[in-house]
Amino acid sequence: MPTHKMLGKTPKKHDARNLLMSRYLLPELPKPLAAMDHYSKLPANIGMMGNDKYGDCTIAAAAHAVQEWTLYAGKPMQTIPDSAILSAYKTLSPRDQGCAMLDVLNYWRKTGVGGEKIEAFIETATGDLTQAKLAIELFGSHYIGMSLPRHNTEGPWTAGHPRSRPDPYLGHCVVLLGYDDATKMFKAATWGEVVDMSYGWFRKYVDESYAILDNVMLSNTGKSPEGFDWAALQDDLAHIHDPVT
Repeated sequence: MPTHKMLGKTPKKHDARNLLMSRYLLPELPKPLAAMDHYSKLPANIGMMGNDKYGDCTIAAAAHAVQEWTLYAGKPMQTIPDSAILSAYKTLSPRDQGCAMLDVLNYWRKTGVGGEKIEAFIETATGDLTQAKLAIELFGSHYIGMSLPRHNTEGPWTAGHPRSRPDPYLGHCVVLLGYDDATKMFKAATWGEVVDMSYGWFRKYVDESYAILDNVMLSNTGKSPEGFDWAALQDDLAHIHDPVT
């Protein structure tokens, strides 16, 4: 694996129009499953997606999500070409200064990356383990951003120095593809491989997070657990393209 690892997530942008997962969670929602695996079928090398040379982690993470969605929907794994990833990145960041995740999400939905568009995205509560697990269980992945510490910046993200504080100038974006309560670990796709991230690390260093709604994965994992208001979500999705009034 290449050893040079770039970051590239800029500070969080806020938009009051974002759909929030909390809107769809009812009091009777059961606990998420104890474990979810949407990663073990992936090859050992899933590609750096240009993130060894450019600060395009926000788009590389999106491309890793596409790999997982297609493979776990029973289709051939789709890998967006690096040229398409870099084209999208240079559109959003012509001077290679990184991207805001919200800008990438809106571009991904409206324009697409390498011809791939998403239906929508739902913002999840920062550092919320339950919402993170539900994002993976229901939608196949969880698109997250971190303010990393100066110690153990490159992972695996299982333990940090007790005094290592999140640094907003060390922003990085990854996609979570699984978790296991027995080990208290998530599985994160980044820099061409899948690595561990402890629940404690997630709570401390994640500063924004989203569930991505994609047709391929929705049709494959479109569960309707008691306590999750799919009717309200579908109604909101039906109006997401309406002009702002």
